[in-house]
Amino acid sequence: MKKIFTSLFLSLLCVMVVNAQDYIVEPANGSEVESLTDVYITWESATVIDVEPTLMVGGIKAYMIEGENKVFATDVFCGPAWGNCINLTMMNPTLDAGYYQIEIPDNMITVDGEVIAAFNLNYTIPGMATSEATITFSDDNGSLGNIFITVSPCSELAVAEGDEVEYPFLVKNDGFASDRSANYSVSVTGANTATLVADQNVKSGYYTLHIPRGLFIIDGEISPLILHDFHVSAVNKVTNDAQGVTVYNLNGVQVVDKGSAADVKNLQPGIYIVNGAKKVVNNGK
Repeated sequence: MKKIFTSLFLSLLCVMVVNAQDYIVEPANGSEVESLTDVYITWESATVIDVEPTLMVGGIKAYMIEGENKVFATDVFCGPAWGNCINLTMMNPTLDAGYYQIEIPDNMITVDGEVIAAFNLNYTIPGMATSEATITFSDDNGSLGNIFITVSPCSELAVAEGDEVEYPFLVKNDGFASDRSANYSVSVTGANTATLVADQNVKSGYYTLHIPRGLFIIDGEISPLILHDFHVSAVNKVTNDAQGVTVYNLNGVQVVDKGSAADVKNLQPGIYIVNGAKKVVNNGK
């Protein structure tokens, strides 16, 4: 009798678990999406859907899948059901390209009195391919005031646009300490060349230039994260007529090529990069 009762109990328990495939999800499970913000799950034949209130916030989590690893992306808010539908909202809308998995735990959702077993939803946010082009560097007078880059192979170079674009910066390496030393504006100067212009002078020392991933669009593909080391032995501020003066404005455009000190004085008032050093020109004085 005990065995019969146990068997009957297990059978009833199995009936209480609804197959996780008995729902319709929008966007569809396994689909490509531009961003991961809201997901709607509908049980068409359901009458009453309950959500465990203690799991509404933080009970569901989204992960980015990287090979065999998964990296936490965001908590998911699961609101109370209306009719036969529930809405999952990403606490931090996800825009980065990659593969994502939303994990819904056991005992969170009950449909017409039947408990839903744990299940996952999978999505892909497509992204631009990462360029494998080579970027080479040179600087102006060894002072890092201007850094010139050449991309090869490349027939069309552009700078990414948008509020989230991060621009290059320079870090001074001093033993175990690393201090941010300068930020750079960027201008494209040719089909495969660009100039980085520093917002301040740097002292002698060892530096690493950081060019964040996706700053450049190289023939329709994004640039990878680039780290490049420089050694500044001395800051050159040569402005004598014999050696000539090279001047750039803060947009990276060359305005004087091998000119004289007088050419510098005749520039429109403003801030310029003179032989790699920042200089204020004020009404020719």
